[in-house]
Amino acid sequence: MRPVYKIILLLGLLLLLNTSMISARPEYAAKESRNCPFCHTRDGPPQLNEVGVYYGTHNHSLEGYVPSPKTTPTPEPTKEIEIGVHMNTWDVGLSALATILAMLVIVYAIRL
Repeated sequence: MRPVYKIILLLGLLLLLNTSMISARPEYAAKESRNCPFCHTRDGPPQLNEVGVYYGTHNHSLEGYVPSPKTTPTPEPTKEIEIGVHMNTWDVGLSALATILAMLVIVYAIRL
C-alpha cells in the first residue's frame, strides 16, 4: 500500500472519530434511566440545560444535584417570532460533510 493511501485512510479515520465525539451520548441517557430532554434544552443536543451542565461538570454523575427553585414562566409572546438557524447546527453539519467528503476521496483513491 502506498504511503499516500495510508495517510488518506488515517485522515478518514480521524474524521470519523471526530464526528462521533461531537454527537449526543445516548449511553448517558441509558445509564441515568432518563430521556434526552432531561439534560438538553428544547433546541436539542448540544444545548444543555441546568441538569446537563451539572452532569457534565460533575464527572458525569447526578449525585448531589439539587434543582434550583422554579420561577414563574414568562408568558408566550403574542406575535410570531422568526427563528433562524443555530450556529451549533452548522458545526455538526460541517463535520458530517467533511466526513462524507473524506470517505469519497478514500473510495476514489482506492479505485485509482
